[in-house]
Amino acid sequence: MSAVRVARLDTRAADFDARLQQLLHWSADTDRAIEDSVAGILDDVRRRGDAAVLEYSARFDGVRADALAELEIPRADLRRAIDGLPAVQRDALRAAADRVRQYHEHQLKATSQGWQVCDAHGTLLGQKVTPLDRVGIYVPGGKAAYPSSVLMNAIPARVAGVGEIVMVVPTPNGERNPLVLAAAHLAGAHRVFAIGGAQAIAALAYGTQTIPRVDKITGPGNAYVASAKRRVFGQVGIDMIAGPSEILVLADGSTDADWVAMDLFSQAEHDELAQSILLSPDGAYLDAVQAAIDRLLPTMPRRGVIRASLEGRGALVLTRSMDEACAISNRIAPEHLEISAREPRRWEPLLKHAGAIFLGAYTSESLGDYCAGPNHVLPTSGTARFSSPLGVYDFVKRSSLIEVSAAGAQVLGPTASVLAHGEGLPAHARAAEMRLDAGPAVGEAAQGFHLRPVTEANVDRLVQLDVAADQQGLVGSVAKSLAQASVRAPGRPLAIHDGDEPVGLLLLWDARLDPEDPVDRLYVWRLLVDARHQRKGHGARAIRWVIDEARRLGVASVGLSHQQRPGHAGPFYEKLGFRYTGEVHDGEHVMVFPLREVPHG
Repeated sequence: MSAVRVARLDTRAADFDARLQQLLHWSADTDRAIEDSVAGILDDVRRRGDAAVLEYSARFDGVRADALAELEIPRADLRRAIDGLPAVQRDALRAAADRVRQYHEHQLKATSQGWQVCDAHGTLLGQKVTPLDRVGIYVPGGKAAYPSSVLMNAIPARVAGVGEIVMVVPTPNGERNPLVLAAAHLAGAHRVFAIGGAQAIAALAYGTQTIPRVDKITGPGNAYVASAKRRVFGQVGIDMIAGPSEILVLADGSTDADWVAMDLFSQAEHDELAQSILLSPDGAYLDAVQAAIDRLLPTMPRRGVIRASLEGRGALVLTRSMDEACAISNRIAPEHLEISAREPRRWEPLLKHAGAIFLGAYTSESLGDYCAGPNHVLPTSGTARFSSPLGVYDFVKRSSLIEVSAAGAQVLGPTASVLAHGEGLPAHARAAEMRLDAGPAVGEAAQGFHLRPVTEANVDRLVQLDVAADQQGLVGSVAKSLAQASVRAPGRPLAIHDGDEPVGLLLLWDARLDPEDPVDRLYVWRLLVDARHQRKGHGARAIRWVIDEARRLGVASVGLSHQQRPGHAGPFYEKLGFRYTGEVHDGEHVMVFPLREVPHG
C-alpha cells in the first residue's frame, strides 16, 4: 500500500497562514436539491401529520405501517433488548451510562441551580431554573448504530428533570438495533419511535396526531437532518448544527507515535470530511508519526475512509514551540483536543477554545466518546470559540425573579423614571412613579403592628428610642445599629411601628451575602424594642415576621446570637421555637430556627 500523503505544514513558512486557512475551510451549506427536498418534507408533515410521516418512512427507509402508532417501540421491547444483550455488552453499556449520569449530576449542581438574594431595601432578586417540558432526541441509524449518542443526549435531559424525552431513530427495512434500544432503556427515554430523516425532525418540531410536539431537538444526523434542524429552529430549540468530526493533537514527542497515529485514525474513520491535525515542535516526531500512519493503515477495516480523510483534510504541523502550538490550537478551536505531553497541565491553562480537552498520553479521545463521563456532543468547525458541549444546561431554562419591596420601589422608581423619560416611554415612567410613597407599610396592617423601611421620614424619631434599663449592655442603641448597617451592605434596618409611632428597630443580616463566610441563613442582627413599649408583644411579632420573611426568601434557617449574661433573651427566643446550636461566636451563643434541612457534604 502506498504512503499516505498527509499535508506537512511549517509555521515558519511564509504561506503557513494561507495554507492553514485553506485546510480548515468547511462550508455548512448543503446542496440546493437537499434544501428544496427538506423544505417540502417539513411543509407536508406540518400539514398532513401522521400520513406524511408514514409515506416518507416507506419511501426512504422501506418501513411500512398502517398507522404511526405501529412505529412506536413499546417500553417492554426496550427492556427485552437490554436483557437479551451478551453480558459483556450489557455491562459495558451500564458502566458507560453510570459514568455519564454521575458527570452530569455534578454538572447540574455546578451550572443549573436557582438562587435568590435580598438587597438592603428588602428587594428580592434571583434566578429560577426550570427543566424543559419535552425534548426530542434524534439518534442516527442506517449504516451504523450509535448507542453512545442515546446516552449522551438522553441522560443529561433526564438529569436536568425534563418531563418527557421522545426519541426517534431510523430503522431501515425495519431492522432495530438492540444496543440502541437497550441504551434508550438505560438512559430513560419515555417514548421511542422508529422513524428518521427530515420527516422525524418535522414530526418533533410541529407535532402530529401521534407524536407530541417538543420544545427542543438534539442529536446528530445526515445532511437532510441538519438542514431540517436549521429550518425548524425558532419553532423549537436545537442543540447545534454539527459539522465533520475533528481532532487536534498537541504533542511534545514523548508519546508513542503509534498511539498518536491511532488517535488521528479514530476521527478520520468517521468519514472523508473528518479532520485530524497534529501540532508538534519536534520534526523527527512528526516523521515517526507519518511512518506509524503508513504502517498501521493497512490493518484498519475502514482504511479507505481514513486515507481519504487524512489526505483531504489532515495535516502534520511543525511549530516553533509548544507555546506556539497552543496559540494555533486556539485559532482552530477544535472539537477534540488532546495534549499528548509529559506535563499536560502545564499547557492546559494556555488553551481557551476546544469542545473537550484530553490531558495526557493515556487519555485517548475515544474514551471520551464512550465512557469517560463528559458529553461527546461537541461544537465543531471552530464554533468552540463561542459554544459549549451538550449538557444539562441545554435542557433547562432560566427565568429572572424580581420582588421589589415598598422601600425598594422608592429607590428604584426615580432611576427607572429618568431612564424611561429619556427613551420617550412615559407610561413606563408613570408606572414607576405611581409606586413612589404609595404605602410604607411592610407586614401587618398599618393601623397596628407593622414594619417600615428606615427612611429620612422616620430616622429622627427612631434614634430617640431608648434601650430598656435591664437590657443595657445586651442590646445596642438605634444609632449604633444604623451605623453598623450603613457600613455592611447586607444589613437591612427596619422600623417597628405601632400605628404611626416607631416603637423599635429590627436589623437583619442576609448571611448568604457575607463575603467571608456565606451561610444559607437570615440573621436577626439586632432587635430593640423601646423601653416605653416593652411587654406589648412587639418583639414576638417581629420575630414571627422574620420567620415568614425567611420563608419568602427561601433560606434554610433564621439565626441569632446573644451574650450569656443576666437578663439575656435566650428563654424568650426558645419559646418562639429557636434552639441553641452549641456554637459560640465572639462570645455570643448561637440559636437557630430551622426552616428546611441543609444537606451535609
